[in-house]
Amino acid sequence: MKTIQEKVMDCSIENHTSLKGKKVLLRIDVNTSLGENGVVDPGEDWRIIKSYQTIDYLVDKGACVVVISHIGREKEESLKPVYEYMRQHVDIGFLPNYDAELLQNSIENMQHGSVIMLENLRQFSEEKDNDSSFLDTVIGLCDLYVNDAFSVSHRKHASVHDVVTKLPAYFGLQFVDEVTELSKTSDTDTNTVLILGGAKFGTKLDLLAQFLPKVSYALVGGALANVFLRERGFEIGNSFADDVDISHIVNSEKIILPIDIVDQHGDVASIDGVGKEDIILDIGPETEKLFETIIDQSDTILWNGPMGKYEDGYVAGSVAVADSIARSGAFSVTGGGDTATVILEEELEDNFDFISTGGGAMLDFLVQGTLPGIDIIINKNNE
Repeated sequence: MKTIQEKVMDCSIENHTSLKGKKVLLRIDVNTSLGENGVVDPGEDWRIIKSYQTIDYLVDKGACVVVISHIGREKEESLKPVYEYMRQHVDIGFLPNYDAELLQNSIENMQHGSVIMLENLRQFSEEKDNDSSFLDTVIGLCDLYVNDAFSVSHRKHASVHDVVTKLPAYFGLQFVDEVTELSKTSDTDTNTVLILGGAKFGTKLDLLAQFLPKVSYALVGGALANVFLRERGFEIGNSFADDVDISHIVNSEKIILPIDIVDQHGDVASIDGVGKEDIILDIGPETEKLFETIIDQSDTILWNGPMGKYEDGYVAGSVAVADSIARSGAFSVTGGGDTATVILEEELEDNFDFISTGGGAMLDFLVQGTLPGIDIIINKNNE
């Protein structure tokens, strides 16, 4: 039986024999935060840069590329600043709305190797409702669909799911890379260390439970660690901790928790010295050293989630972990927005083997072994 990696590779756009003149509807993820001046921050452009691989490939093959993506959470948010940024690399046009006549005139008259971007998909409620009817004009003008947006393929949204029912469908090059690299972390013959942080609990706890038999250690920081500390009888004061059941894994000797912390005053305290009014906001220097020792001995590292409340400036623990991984000789894979930001801001990206564009999608893929956006394309090609 073929692995999920092999199945995805079988559906790669690279297997399409002739793309010259084909109108390709390409779903990418260039969702990025904009600076105060409303333009793309060069330090936050990593998803945009990763999108170029498939765009360049399609352009080189002479395809007419119709790019769709989303940005932000509000309907009024526009992809135009991202388009302006992408123009530095790609000869690309922009359509500000989904007017049927504008779409038809623009797409029908595309030259071979040209690229146009459409406005934010999430301006339409149908996107989240998995109803691709708002794209019917575009779909009717295109010959095939390519999903290169791994990071949103855990959601059954119209542009990664329902659209597949209407066009021949393939995976983009970046998508194939995601599945290939993430699949390597399931190798149980290596000394693997799982590092989890952040404040999103659900899927991370599923991942932790599933990976515990496979890993040598699981290093846990961030608000995630607070739950384990509380259940192991430590005082966590007013620290954020979700109300979740971890009784099945709480006492695992493989789970390594912080031995010291940084509180709301910026003070360092041992883990048994946290007061009832204190808030744990980062791992402390002794924990950094402990984690570094374990990281140094590993062969494979999978990291998702910061070690402290990164958005409030508690970054030292995350930076220390990033530095330790970068110095190690281990095969390293990481994902999630804040985690990637740490690595990029420290200019350590060349020392990591793979930085996934997905946070939730990466976790879901590692837990489930697939994603809805993967299954629908594989099934479509096996009909």
